[in-house]
Amino acid sequence: MQKALTSAALRQSNRRRIYQYVYQSATPVTKQEIAGALELSLPTVSNNLNDFLEEGLLAYCGTQASTGGRKPRTISLVDDARFSVGISIMDDMVRLVAINIRAHELGYQKIRKKFSHAPDYYQEVARQMECFLDRLSLNRQRLLGVGISVPGIVDAQRQRLVFAPTLDLRDVPLSDLTEAFSAYPVRVENDATASGYAESWVHSEKRNLVYLSLERGVGGAILLGGKPYTGDNGRSGEFGHICIVPDGRPCRCGKRGCLEAYCSTSRLSDDLGLRLEEFFHMLRCGNQQIALTWERYRNSLTDGLAMIRMGMDCDIVLGGMLAAYLEDQLEQLRREVCQKTLFDTDGSFLKLDCFQSHSACVGTALFYVEHFLAEF
Repeated sequence: MQKALTSAALRQSNRRRIYQYVYQSATPVTKQEIAGALELSLPTVSNNLNDFLEEGLLAYCGTQASTGGRKPRTISLVDDARFSVGISIMDDMVRLVAINIRAHELGYQKIRKKFSHAPDYYQEVARQMECFLDRLSLNRQRLLGVGISVPGIVDAQRQRLVFAPTLDLRDVPLSDLTEAFSAYPVRVENDATASGYAESWVHSEKRNLVYLSLERGVGGAILLGGKPYTGDNGRSGEFGHICIVPDGRPCRCGKRGCLEAYCSTSRLSDDLGLRLEEFFHMLRCGNQQIALTWERYRNSLTDGLAMIRMGMDCDIVLGGMLAAYLEDQLEQLRREVCQKTLFDTDGSFLKLDCFQSHSACVGTALFYVEHFLAEF
């Protein structure tokens, strides 16, 4: 019995190694290359490849030059063989992303919808997701799972949404959010943690970083060695609620002087009756009042960034809705943060999120891609 179990485990290990070798290869490979790299017999490789080809996970894609005899056939990953969905729930909109197992986007949609913690709201989001998948002609049998990101503290162990001030939620069962999606594997994640994970995914080196999400709510995440660090109580990275102005502006969390109270994107949009793109267009056009507003915002933001940099001593990635407008502001932000820290003279530790407003969706969908690859 033990021998049979060991043989089954060995077969599963070989299967995983072969698939991951093809996944990680930058170019198509031959079975001979796989056998040589993994030190496996050609029959073992051939049997597994036949299974993968039948399952639609790998495909033949060409041939290599012959060194005598038949030209060896090359094999590559079928990128769209599986996919996952990420849903970002915000106070005034819902974002949807579908990604394949390479983390390439298959589709994206933004829906303007006021949040309501009611079954009808979640059922409508689920209906919109189904319409989204239909438009992309995606086969549900290939769906790995649905990830939902929310701007709040998620306690995965207790399965509770502990606190989400921008959604006006406190101590809510996660099942309230997931029930409408129960036809599929589904999970809930903090939006900044998901965004930070997406940013970490694209870098081959697993470094330490802090992710700061700048939307109507200001959130954050800490990744150590590429892995989310959630703290002892699942509340790490709540940088939006560090106090930068004692007894300052009221925050939606109930405290005063929080970074979020000064650096919510509402300070640049809702408060002025503008959209973000309008604000930054007026800034580029030299509007003095807008420039003064931006200067105050930037000063508060760099105060918070300096605190984070001094406390964490690692790269900081700026993400969320605001990141799309910061490319021409980045060098000034870097200089001002360096002026406010003790050790820094080079601000290259401050970066912009490569996914921008899609990051939370992508990050929460990546959970299922990683699980598929790890548990293959």
